[in-house]
Amino acid sequence: MKKYLFLGTLALLLVVATSVLAQNGLPGGGWTSGQQIQNVGSSDATVQFNAYATDGTSYDCGSQVLAVGGSYTYLTNVDCPVPSGFQGSAVVSSDQPIAAVTNVNNKGTGAASGQYVGTNGGSIATTVAFPLIKNNHSNRTSTFYIQNASSNLNDITATFSVNGTDYPKTYSDVPANAMVVITPSDAGVPSGQGNVGGLTVTGTEPLAGTSLEHETAPAVANNLQASRGFVPGDYDTAVACPLVRYSAGSKQTTTGVQAQNVGTEAIDITITYSVVTGSTINPTATVTNVQPGESANFLQATDLNAKTVASATVTAVANDGTPDSATSVAVAAIVNDKAFATTPQRVTTYACFGTTNTATDSINLPLVKEDFGGSVVNTTGIQIQNVGNANTTLTLTYTPSGGTPVVITHSDPIAPGASKTFYRVGNSGTANISATSGSLASLNKTLNGVVVTSSGNVPIVAIANESSLSGAIQDTKNYEGFNQ
Repeated sequence: MKKYLFLGTLALLLVVATSVLAQNGLPGGGWTSGQQIQNVGSSDATVQFNAYATDGTSYDCGSQVLAVGGSYTYLTNVDCPVPSGFQGSAVVSSDQPIAAVTNVNNKGTGAASGQYVGTNGGSIATTVAFPLIKNNHSNRTSTFYIQNASSNLNDITATFSVNGTDYPKTYSDVPANAMVVITPSDAGVPSGQGNVGGLTVTGTEPLAGTSLEHETAPAVANNLQASRGFVPGDYDTAVACPLVRYSAGSKQTTTGVQAQNVGTEAIDITITYSVVTGSTINPTATVTNVQPGESANFLQATDLNAKTVASATVTAVANDGTPDSATSVAVAAIVNDKAFATTPQRVTTYACFGTTNTATDSINLPLVKEDFGGSVVNTTGIQIQNVGNANTTLTLTYTPSGGTPVVITHSDPIAPGASKTFYRVGNSGTANISATSGSLASLNKTLNGVVVTSSGNVPIVAIANESSLSGAIQDTKNYEGFNQ
């Protein structure tokens, strides 16, 4: 059976279940999560969801039969017989390929929310890397949720690399499928401005991992950033970041790229921009002599002019000019996205994609909203980057829940390295698109699964970014598309 691992965080009486969630480490109360599981196979799927407490106790959350393209959202407090205050991890099994997205939020208490993708059982590893950690830097702190993705006891060691110093912390005999919550302070990382770096986690058995970045100590959390960890199968000498920007739109949204050396020798890391709208100050920028485990930071406020939207490619080469081996030079990167003209600030994080190890010509996006909701109306923008060597045109198939699929294409080919955004397609929000089957207008106020394919088998990557249009405005949130 295909498996996805989820770490979860719960708060109060609610539980979070997906790769890793945990109440301790997150500020304030009211935290909960939901896990949307979609059947992306070719026949009906039987899906089984099991939650695990930190001591390894298992809770049967039931099975669901999902039609092709169908989905189900597991709510731990509803579907699982767990005790009040539960926090833990989960494993989802299926006899068909599945895609899974978790939403962590404190809705009802605050407006914070974050999304991350489940870890495919085929993508677990004994090493998980996180390019960015903070310990009360600019009043923000990172908390990590690491799951034992095996049926054996697991000794887990977390090593924080901050300002040239390593800070290790070991957790012994972590039960099968259970998780541990790790903060920088647990390992002795100093607290305060400038305490920024990377994290590498190793286990004696396979692992899965998720990071949540949050305000350090508010009474009620206003925002949350969620992202997955990187395993060696994700590492690459070049990674693609579909969306970077500086002071873009009315919210003055600005990004920063954090790139980690996940290889075994010193490297030089370069970022190269491909502009969608606006212009660059520095078309490329390089940080040299980045040591293994350490990270380089690229600020788009430095490299781009205001009102610029772009995509970026991050590349790594050996600092001494000659790689020690075929795998000694490698990089992983994330993008932090912050809206400066909102109160409270809205923030998201996503993982960049390996151009050779990850990118394909087909992508699945299980959760895409088109002005969808009741008292709070949310919509999803899809940013798709061409990481190939030739122009490509995309086909997007939107399948509304309970509705008729709509097939969309566009008339403006995407150049290598460039990207295109599909936003409010049911409300004339995207230029140069048309429906080849169904009606664009029929997608208004729908909840969709979306499949994206490229012409000419050109490799592509994508992210989905959700924000509130009206009502009680929630935090923005995003996740990475599933390359098929």
